[in-house]
Amino acid sequence: MLSAVCREQALDQLRHCDVFQPNRDEALALTGQRTVEAALRELLRHVPLVAITCGADGVVAADRASGEVVSVPALPVEAIDTTGAGDVFAAAFVLGTLSGWTPAERVRFATLRASLSVRQFGGSLAAPGWHDIATWWREADEELRQDYAFVVGLLPSHRLVPVRRASATLAAVSERG
Repeated sequence: MLSAVCREQALDQLRHCDVFQPNRDEALALTGQRTVEAALRELLRHVPLVAITCGADGVVAADRASGEVVSVPALPVEAIDTTGAGDVFAAAFVLGTLSGWTPAERVRFATLRASLSVRQFGGSLAAPGWHDIATWWREADEELRQDYAFVVGLLPSHRLVPVRRASATLAAVSERG
């Protein structure tokens, strides 16, 4: 828990930020609030765009300029290793920002990439490439295809090659006992 003075000092520093992407625990500790929704409202007083990641519960985000609030559930995946998922989320969000996407599209794309990343071991090595996204798209159910329809226009038209990932040798050895 942060002291009230510490919280105020930290919140004051957010005035220098355009976007803030804390996880749920960070947002609650920083604001002293009890719910993600209350933390989101408090953070919006200090920074124009906030996206709070909530692990398997998805993401809630808000854009102060437009008043848009977005709640995106995490994708239904079997999580093996969550290391680096927040970094993958942030990188995808930046790509969406630089591409001029709406806040909702940025949050959805970042959620898609972070959700796919936890299906592999390896932190940043688990970040999904375009092949992973295209494969997910082909296998997605109709409801997800509607929510993520904008992804089709992002997929490259050239042949996509799977990302080569490092093997989790330590885990494989330890499982053998």
